Amino acid sequence: MKHPRSWLLGMVLVLPWFSGVPLSSQENAEVRQETIRLTAEDGRRLFAIYHYPAGGQPKTAILFMHPRGGNVTHFALQPLAKNGFGALGMGSRSMNRTWVHEELLLDVAAGVKFLKSRGVERVILAGHSGGGSLLSFYQAQAETDPPNRVKETPAGDPPDLNRFDLPRADGLITLNAAEGEGLHWTHHLDPSLTDETDPFSYDPSLDMYNPDNGFRVPPGETKYSPEFLARVEKAQQERGKKLLELAKSYIREQNYYRDQMESPAFPMMTRKERLMIERRAQFERPMLLYRTRADVRYYDMSLDPSDRTPGHMSGPGKDGYRRSDLKNWMYGYPLSAPVSPRVFLSTLSIVSNAQMWKNLGKISVPVLVINSSADSGIHPSEHQNAFESAASEDKEKVWIIGGEHGFQPEGRQSGKGDQQEQLVNAITGWVKKRWPL
Repeated sequence: MKHPRSWLLGMVLVLPWFSGVPLSSQENAEVRQETIRLTAEDGRRLFAIYHYPAGGQPKTAILFMHPRGGNVTHFALQPLAKNGFGALGMGSRSMNRTWVHEELLLDVAAGVKFLKSRGVERVILAGHSGGGSLLSFYQAQAETDPPNRVKETPAGDPPDLNRFDLPRADGLITLNAAEGEGLHWTHHLDPSLTDETDPFSYDPSLDMYNPDNGFRVPPGETKYSPEFLARVEKAQQERGKKLLELAKSYIREQNYYRDQMESPAFPMMTRKERLMIERRAQFERPMLLYRTRADVRYYDMSLDPSDRTPGHMSGPGKDGYRRSDLKNWMYGYPLSAPVSPRVFLSTLSIVSNAQMWKNLGKISVPVLVINSSADSGIHPSEHQNAFESAASEDKEKVWIIGGEHGFQPEGRQSGKGDQQEQLVNAITGWVKKRWPL
């Protein structure tokens, strides 16, 4: 039977929420800014920051959202409002890390409805990084008529998306977006970990950070053999499958006790027996995910060549070098800290519904794919695959030279450092060409 999700953590923000009511308003000569209260259709409470031209309400607005809520203060919001658009930075229900993508679609829908309530005629979705897979999933479901939408999460939980109003957006922009957090994350698993319960378990023959396999600490040059690369890819997929089965086993364990609570025998048990079953039914065993920073492209610059800096941008630096080999062993990175098995299945697993390339193939609205050449996590082949995957007849791609993942200037081709401005100009030109102000 289906069970409602349980929650590991409470909401980070405690505020008196209402739907679509400004919390505050700021104004300058060009742009007004409001902090907005929103309520999703299932009752979950959200907030957003809305920027719009001071001269009046715009007809076209761009909605930014990320699964973990980081786009509320996205750098492009105010510049886009100065250029004549509404720009909404959404905070999701999962700012406390309990992010299930199927639920997040209801948050996106709340943002689209808010913009429509403010007189916006055209809504463009903009997904940066993990936001690309989230918003392409949303648009694919919005363009799918009930009863053919996703009916449950990969864990077998609500929501049934056929029961909710998911207004279609008018366009989609992806910004340095991965193929989908689950697929992307699997490609970063350290295959040399042999036991998920032991962070120090180790197979040196599969360690991309082992000098015997070609690794060199920067400024040394790393080079892996084709045979080693094939073994790593296979082992990463195998580890992803093991984690998938582990998550399912944890859910079965909890559901076993939930089923007992609904059995005819439950009322006949002693009070102590019922209490213990109730406790086990409430407990959602967390998954501890170790060593998740192992993409061979971090250091072997011959793979998917670009002008990126060796190592991943999140790696701790020493003498100016990024040490992803050390970050791989650190604990607490957002995708390495504890997550519930339900979150894992929906977001980080190979069966996640939020697979960007797959969902782009279900979308008919205009699509703009923007990537930057110095991104250390999303690479040129992924930019091309995203563009080719889009089924839209109207699609374009933009390649910004010298920008890291956040379009901040990086590397030998960073030039005058205006990559973020280039991004804003690319979005502005693309939108205005299709929907004049």
